[in-house]
Amino acid sequence: MSQMEYSDRQELENEIKDNSKQIETLGESQKEYQEDMESLQEKLKMLKSGKGVYANSDNNLIASVETAIQTRETNVEECKEKIGEIKTQMDGKLENLKKRITTQERHIKKMENLVDSLNHKDNNIVIEIQNQRDNLDDAKDKFSGLLRIIEISSALAVGVGLAAQGIAQLLSSLQSIGLFR
Repeated sequence: MSQMEYSDRQELENEIKDNSKQIETLGESQKEYQEDMESLQEKLKMLKSGKGVYANSDNNLIASVETAIQTRETNVEECKEKIGEIKTQMDGKLENLKKRITTQERHIKKMENLVDSLNHKDNNIVIEIQNQRDNLDDAKDKFSGLLRIIEISSALAVGVGLAAQGIAQLLSSLQSIGLFR
């Protein structure tokens, strides 16, 4: 395995970690905004259900709660948009990784054909083929993990109230592919 490939893989893993951390942070923010918005909506409902004549202070309070709710709705939408942008970046990384896997599979096949054509197996070549297979298996694991992270990102980008569950799944996926401990 050349140093360039290792560097590229390390860079890819670091980018995946960074993107995942951004999604985790945005998902947490989205969850907090969502919970705050729901609390404000309850408060607004209680204010509006009160009987009697509203004083100016009541009307002002209602207006400020309504404004706060609109702000939280905007915050939630902004989080979803940012998560969607990161998901798009990760889609590109996934496509890049898919191409690398295909190239690596072809390379391994050529090496196997070369060994077969030599009528005897050179231990160094056999070891190199096994190393390439191990690297390919690792890349496929990362590919599966990245695909799962992208699925979770999609759910966070469109779902309301899914943030906590999505973040837990994200962390679990990152741990399963060895990016977080």
